[in-house]
Amino acid sequence: MKKNLLFFAIIFLLSNISIAQNTNIQLENKKGNFFFYWGYNRSFFSKTNLHFTGPNYDFTLYDISAKDRPSKFGWTYVNPSKFTIPQYNYRLGYFLNNRLAISAGVDHMKYVVTANQETTISGVITEAASSKYQGSYLHNKITLAPDFLEFEHTDGFNLVSLDFEYLHPLFTAANEKLKFYWNFGLGGIWIVTKTNVKVMGDGLDNDFHVAGFTMIGKTGPRIEWKNKLFLTSELKGGYASLPYVLIKNAEPEVGDHNLTFLEYFVALGINFRLKK
Repeated sequence: MKKNLLFFAIIFLLSNISIAQNTNIQLENKKGNFFFYWGYNRSFFSKTNLHFTGPNYDFTLYDISAKDRPSKFGWTYVNPSKFTIPQYNYRLGYFLNNRLAISAGVDHMKYVVTANQETTISGVITEAASSKYQGSYLHNKITLAPDFLEFEHTDGFNLVSLDFEYLHPLFTAANEKLKFYWNFGLGGIWIVTKTNVKVMGDGLDNDFHVAGFTMIGKTGPRIEWKNKLFLTSELKGGYASLPYVLIKNAEPEVGDHNLTFLEYFVALGINFRLKK
């Protein structure tokens, strides 16, 4: 499914690039404009190797699968006290000229390791950590039962990025009141997580912290109405390295892992100026 989604996204992107190259649509004067949008996402994650280090253990779990945790569509998405519970996106940007913009924002994704999956383990667990799981391991099979590992970035897997974007015109409609664009972007900076983890029953719901860094690329359509309101949707892919995932806040126990991810989202936005 993920491969099919990526394949069709690439084909759609290439076809629209071809269309854009054959148009002479002029952008409205966007230099000096700000834009802001808010929306919601779904995300997919590659398999990863999870490494845990503590006073009484040092081990790696291989090819771990995880998924996101979207909220069921309903009142939560429009309730003023709950609309930040789902997997949301927001971004503030500024046009340097009619096509180039710089933007900053947060993609609030959620990352949940699949419970009871079978994997392999290498490393050492002492009796002080667990009498049940103590031993030396070298690519031994193990099941991620709840009493062995619970691991999730659900508050969450937060992509904090500074992006450079290029907005290309495609065509207009409704007497040029409706304009269609295609957006491209590159960026990244940090991954901020709030990790809820228990390793052999020991751990907690940790504080927010910078767990690592990320690099991303993105692309997708934008539809604008009178250069004011817009609807945008983007496909975003990236790499994240998380060398400092807290297990017990300030304690010496830490986890680390690297992964790639694919995300898509839909958002509503507004263009505005601070002064004429």
